[in-house]
Amino acid sequence: MLNGAPASQASGLPNLLRLLADKTRLRALSLLAREELAVGELARILGLSLSRLSNHLRILREAGMIADRKEGSWTFVSLNRAGGLPAGLWDAVQGLVEQSPEYLDDAARLREVLEARRQKSRAFFDRVAKDWDVIGSDFRTGVGRHRVAASLVAPDLVVADIGCGTGYLASALAPLVARVILIDHSPAMLERARENLAGSRAVLEFRSGEIDRLPLEDGEADAVLAGMVVHHAPDLLAFGREAFRVLRRGGILVVEDLLPHREAWMREAMADLRLGLVPDDLASLVRDVGFDAPVIELLDDAYTPSGPDGAKPELPLFLLRARKPRNGAF
Repeated sequence: MLNGAPASQASGLPNLLRLLADKTRLRALSLLAREELAVGELARILGLSLSRLSNHLRILREAGMIADRKEGSWTFVSLNRAGGLPAGLWDAVQGLVEQSPEYLDDAARLREVLEARRQKSRAFFDRVAKDWDVIGSDFRTGVGRHRVAASLVAPDLVVADIGCGTGYLASALAPLVARVILIDHSPAMLERARENLAGSRAVLEFRSGEIDRLPLEDGEADAVLAGMVVHHAPDLLAFGREAFRVLRRGGILVVEDLLPHREAWMREAMADLRLGLVPDDLASLVRDVGFDAPVIELLDDAYTPSGPDGAKPELPLFLLRARKPRNGAF
């Protein structure tokens, strides 16, 4: 045994020491201990032709000291710390190598190679910056960036989706939270939501109820979502009070809805009770029922329903977020 190395490694020590007696191989291993390098980069640092370097790399590879990684036509090389070196031996050898003048020169060239990588990346992004809004958004669905943001959602949340409709909000939330309670006063909508979410592994509950008489216990939900539904509410104040009641202390209310508009046909065609909402008025209402510091955000999006004349007006949207205080009765 050598510092805990298996007997097989100890028996091969003479060959190992002969392999490490070559200064070029020592320099290569020291560089690869610091950074994975493309073969061409390593050759440039060591000042070797690719053919000479390939011979040294073959010897090190056969001894299990280096590992290769292929990317297309490129080969990257790194030190194989779990390979053919007995435990502790390389640490001792590397300390001596790094004191040599050759290594100091190699280290300087390594820094140049790594800086060249960074400069290449900077130059590319400087060149395409003006077009990156198109290039950088060239994804098949764009769902990836939304999942990045959604991954910040706490996985133990209980969310009430009020006026859930066919489950378009719940379908995005379901994989991320502990439970989603879908609430709607339309049995047909709830049934369609069940069908749409039938394959979900999330914990889902479907409850029939009104936006101003929610079928939820006091403090049952961590978050209440009301997407495109508050303009249907018969009593806005009752909605605000109910949302406050069913949230736990510190819970969040999120409302997405339409800004005021003039599409009066939507009253009959879509059963809208209000032609949008004034965000500041809604913020005042939720503040009055007890919520803290409502925040309003105008969304870079619009609802585009098909009107009776075939036109599709763009109706701007807003978002309101408010928190129930962390102190209180429930």
